[in-house]
Amino acid sequence: MISRTCLLFLPVLALAQPQAPPEVDQELRARVSAFYQNFVDGTPRKAEPFVAEDTKEYYYNAGKRHYESFKIGKITYSDNFTKAVVTVVAKMERLIAGQVVMMDAPDDNHWKIENGKWCWTYNPADVSITPMGGANPPRATETGTAAVKPKDVSPEAIRIAGLSVLEQQTMGLDKSSVTMSVDQASSIQVVFTNGADGEIQIALDGPVVRGLTTKLDKTTVPGHGTATLTLHYDPSDKSSPKDVWEPKGSIPFRIFAAPFNRVFPLYVEFTAAK
Repeated sequence: MISRTCLLFLPVLALAQPQAPPEVDQELRARVSAFYQNFVDGTPRKAEPFVAEDTKEYYYNAGKRHYESFKIGKITYSDNFTKAVVTVVAKMERLIAGQVVMMDAPDDNHWKIENGKWCWTYNPADVSITPMGGANPPRATETGTAAVKPKDVSPEAIRIAGLSVLEQQTMGLDKSSVTMSVDQASSIQVVFTNGADGEIQIALDGPVVRGLTTKLDKTTVPGHGTATLTLHYDPSDKSSPKDVWEPKGSIPFRIFAAPFNRVFPLYVEFTAAK
């Protein structure tokens, strides 16, 4: 007979995730690393042996990204350690406001054992940035037993679909303008909210203004998370180069959100000395 005390521990045991056998985990990590290394080396054709048979057509037709480096994060196993979701964070260059910025590109991608080997497989339910340039995220059917693969998997179609998804999310700044007095030191914070489910990258673009410093507390914003931009103005600071903007009038800044390149304007208004 099972005691009531034992029953109390059953929910905890049910939630516990058993560890994968070391050889299974090592083999998956080795396959993921070899797959992604091809996107660092610029040899995506060599990654084909790591792609599942049901994903090869998608892989052939999709665009390919170039990464500077990558690291493997969390791995979640399922189906008796024959399937896994692997979080990979890769570094890549993005062109933002005419400047090349190095950013983290997080990706939750699916792997399964096929013919005795771990293989990368396209999952239509994913909303992520993959080495192939993005995923068109159709939802599973109401029964949850099937998903419809998009007919058009070209990079442009994927980009448009991604924009459509992101535009439905609440995302942006808590204010579009701030005011500072040209003769008084002050600090103001502006909060950026990421309403999407996944991580995004943000970057600030704007001129160098005499006496004004700007700092984002983070450039990788988690899903439904926030980032804070701090603007500090010191009228006594004369250390800026000569070819900078003077603190007067309305000065435009912009925050860019990648991977979908949304732009959020922010104006710093400098009022005259009283």
